[in-house]
Amino acid sequence: MLYSPSRKTKKMRVNFDKKHYTKAERIFGEILKRNRIPFRAKVVVQGREIDFLLREKIAVEIGNHSQDKLKNKLLLESGLSLLFISNKELYESPSLVEKHLLENWLLI
Repeated sequence: MLYSPSRKTKKMRVNFDKKHYTKAERIFGEILKRNRIPFRAKVVVQGREIDFLLREKIAVEIGNHSQDKLKNKLLLESGLSLLFISNKELYESPSLVEKHLLENWLLI
């Protein structure tokens, strides 16, 4: 089953508050807003929440947790590309994450 966007998802959420988003998610969200990259935050696909959905086709997971193989399989079967970014990458070199995102992932 392919992914189809829901009306319930939040488009280009402006306020990344501490209550609902981790520090790393807030950093990534600011990168997206600064570069005017269309996104949805906290999207549920096949019963699994993903941190960000870029351009309706790139699922982005942010954190230090290990990858959920079943979740990844479901997302791939839904027609999404997967990108995992660690907290450490965002804390230590957000400009490199931004550069990599702009040069590689947005061409998909």
